[in-house]
Amino acid sequence: MPRSRNLQKTEEIYQVIARLFAYRGYHFTSMREIARELGMNQSSLYYYFASKQDILFTLMNDAMDDALAILEDISSTNLLPEDRLNRVLSFYTQYYTGDQERLILLINEMNSLNEEYRSILVEKQRRYVRLVKSILEELAAQDKIKKIDPAIATFAFFGMVHYTIRWYHKDGPVSLGQLADAFVEIFTKGVLK
Repeated sequence: MPRSRNLQKTEEIYQVIARLFAYRGYHFTSMREIARELGMNQSSLYYYFASKQDILFTLMNDAMDDALAILEDISSTNLLPEDRLNRVLSFYTQYYTGDQERLILLINEMNSLNEEYRSILVEKQRRYVRLVKSILEELAAQDKIKKIDPAIATFAFFGMVHYTIRWYHKDGPVSLGQLADAFVEIFTKGVLK
């Protein structure tokens, strides 16, 4: 099978499994159900994954790696800190709200992972927090934000985005771009002087 077709097939498999895990739950989704949903033999799944646990980890880890790479690129630019903050907030909102199945997994299924996998993802979560918090601390050092603890502001932002799994619908009247613009406006006008 050509490499690009193989990658496309793997991505299709990821999307189906992410949806199943997100809406049925990791523990309530069997390998048999996954195989049936994909129209393949259960044994064929093991061509792509070593175990169900590996599937869950891969779904979560890949999403975090992809987003971290872009966020770290934004953070390392020479833009003003308020511009970097706006770009980071906008990207994070669009990325995770745009892939709600993986966001649901990251929020609801972290404890379904074994300790080794969980510790890898927890460290990546810390990188997310440090990245946003460091920009807020830079703004605080320049006296450009209100007297709000950057850690509290950071977790408030993540909470705002993560809660979208409860109410936001991609096919609704608000596009991802509009949502990101609104979140950036709400967040920055609430903390910037």
